[in-house]
Amino acid sequence: MNDSTLLSLLGFLVTAIAVMTPIIKLNTSITKLNATIENINQILDENSGTLKEHECKIENHELRIDRLEHERKW
Repeated sequence: MNDSTLLSLLGFLVTAIAVMTPIIKLNTSITKLNATIENINQILDENSGTLKEHECKIENHELRIDRLEHERKW
């Protein structure tokens, strides 16, 4: 092997490393972001169920108050 072939091979390896390193870091960041978003979506779904339960309780409470107020008027 002469010097130019060795330098070409070394240049190719350095270029490959320089290109692949940011791609691997980006892939890792995207994977973490996807996991975080899935976790947030799961928490929001749980909160939606809790909010619906609270809305039903508030509606029932308002109906009960309306009935009590209606009884007092008569």
